[in-house]
Amino acid sequence: MSDNEYDVHLWLRIERGGEIAAFRELFDRYYAPLCRFAEFWLRDRASAEEVVLDVYTHVWQHAAELRITVSVRAYLFRAVRNRALNRLRDDRFSYIPFEELGEVFASPESLQIETDEITQLVAEAVSQLPGRCRDIFLKSRNEQLSNAEIAVEMHISVKTVEAQMSKALRRLRGLLHKE
Repeated sequence: MSDNEYDVHLWLRIERGGEIAAFRELFDRYYAPLCRFAEFWLRDRASAEEVVLDVYTHVWQHAAELRITVSVRAYLFRAVRNRALNRLRDDRFSYIPFEELGEVFASPESLQIETDEITQLVAEAVSQLPGRCRDIFLKSRNEQLSNAEIAVEMHISVKTVEAQMSKALRRLRGLLHKE
């Protein structure tokens, strides 16, 4: 029996009967590699272990509802990656040191000045985009058109619109990151 077949066998035992021994074996097989994988993303062992435990908890609680279309191993690694990335996203905005709170609650005038500066930087960055890319970006953001509506209006495919939007966002990030 291959590793993948064995994993499926364990998964079915967990899914159908909530078999603790099968869950424990699946846990033991992948816990250490999943922790190393999560640590690659999070750069923190404790957070990595927490993410992996969250994934295993979810698997145990929802095994009967989960539909795995790839290998069990691939599912676990993807779930850990997604949770790690979500953790990074959430942690980015969850903590503001007490000393910096004054900056967050600055006067409305200073916030308006910063907003005006940012608006100017974005406008300059958008003006540096190639013509078609800029037009698609502006239709999406300013006119609030969907990709399909832009495609119909400009007589191009939706895939072209998606590609041009990705290009625009990538270039804007690069230009604004420099600022």
